[in-house]
Formats: sequence, C-alpha cells, structure tokens
Amino acid sequence: MSRIRLSSFWIIALMLIAGGLAGFLTIHFRTSAPEERYVTITAGKYAFDPPVLRVNKGDRIHLSLMSSDVTHGFFLEGYDLDAQIPPGEFTFLLRRPSQSEEYETVDEVVIVAEHSGKFRYRCSNTCGFMHPFMQGELIVNPNYLYPTSVGMSFGLAIGMLWAFRRPEEEGTL
Repeated sequence: MSRIRLSSFWIIALMLIAGGLAGFLTIHFRTSAPEERYVTITAGKYAFDPPVLRVNKGDRIHLSLMSSDVTHGFFLEGYDLDAQIPPGEFTFLLRRPSQSEEYETVDEVVIVAEHSGKFRYRCSNTCGFMHPFMQGELIVNPNYLYPTSVGMSFGLAIGMLWAFRRPEEEGTL
C-alpha cells in the first residue's frame, strides 16, 4: 500500500512541476522587444486617466502629467518619482525623493520599466475629501506568477485524477 501512495505522490509532484513549467514558458517566450511609449496621465476629480497603464519590461516610458482642476501630486511607487502637477499647465514639478528634496520644472519624465510587476501611482498632494482613493496602476509585463499558478493548478488536477483513478477490474471488457 505504501508503494502505491509513494508513486502517486511522485506523479502528482511531477505533474505539478510540469504544469508550472509549462505556464512559465508560455509567457517567457511571448515577451516582446522593448518599445518607446508616450503617455499623458491626466489627474482630476479624484482619479487618474488612464487608471491602468500596461507596459512591457524594458519599455522606455515618456510620461507627461496634467491636471484638469486643482494641484495634484503623482507618486510612483518603486521608481522614486514624485511630482506636483499644477492645473492647466503643460509643465510640472518633479523630484526624486531619495536624491533631493528640491523640485525641478519639466515637461516630461522618462522612466525605464526595469521590474516586472504591479506598481501603484497615487496622488501625493491633498486635493480634497476623496484624495486617499486617487490611485492608478502601472503593470509591467510579463507577469510570471499568474500563468505559472494556472499551469500548476492544471498539473495538480491531472495528477490528482491519475492518483485517485479507479483501479481496473480484472476479467472485464
């Protein structure tokens, strides 16, 4: 009995690893070459437009920031970027908090999406009663976690079906 359980355990483990590897490789080989992306993010009435920005790892992102109503802030987590965006102007004040407290006037900022994952950007200047909810997301693909997890789930399901299959009865057609 222990021999059957031990072999079932190894089959399940093998299917789990194979499924995870298959999910990982499907994303790994579909990555595209880095591009230049020009994006204008508009802040206004407790929201950013666009609320979600999707790019690929290695892309150079040219960000222009605008405000449609009051002075808003823009803080991008993971990229050491903080900006103050005055309303109705095509320039904004930018600083790198880890390097300096001084702001400089710019019309765009260029960042390279070096790390894959999800990064939040939020308003860093109190702009009204809904200020804490003024957020957006920068999603840098590839996201290896999701397809690897899906592949592992399929592998686990196949391994469990194999392990708990009904034994064939001898002498039947």
